[in-house]
Amino acid sequence: MTDGAFSGGSFDWLTPFGIVCGLSVMCGYALLGATWLVWRTTGQLEASCRHRAERLAAGLFACIVVVSFWTPFLHAPYLRRWTDWPNILFVIPVPLLVVVLGGMLAASLRQGHSRVPFLCALGWFFLCLTGLGITVWPYAVPPTLTLWDVSSPPSSQFFQLVGTAIMMPIILTYTIYSYRVFRGKVSETDGYH
Repeated sequence: MTDGAFSGGSFDWLTPFGIVCGLSVMCGYALLGATWLVWRTTGQLEASCRHRAERLAAGLFACIVVVSFWTPFLHAPYLRRWTDWPNILFVIPVPLLVVVLGGMLAASLRQGHSRVPFLCALGWFFLCLTGLGITVWPYAVPPTLTLWDVSSPPSSQFFQLVGTAIMMPIILTYTIYSYRVFRGKVSETDGYH
């Protein structure tokens, strides 16, 4: 930023850290897909997805470790937020839970569980986003604008609240209906035609 205007180039996002974060997201979404298919399929497809989920989980765990050790050194306040007292009390559960969920994910894949791997993968996403939130709080656009600087006026928030109040029940109803229609595992012989 120079005089309130963006002064960077089109490829400022293309950094080693940005590439590792992009690889992390790709591994994460592929893991979610693989564990979803473990939950919803049977036979050879389930076995194949289970094997891929194990490799993707290892890759994602490695990416989480790299990003977690790299992030505090991007900006001095990030390091202080993760290491100063009493902040460390709020931070330390995140990496510990990542390791616990990783162990649960690996064990559930090896033991043949169907639903647990997907729930563990979702938990990893939740913990990674929690770690990001802890790292950048209270900034929305690190490290200059706080959430209060970028929040919309109350009239806009009320408009969004009304829209959400109308649409959320519709979306939830459709989602519940879809889950009910497509519940259970799909075998190789099932078809929808």
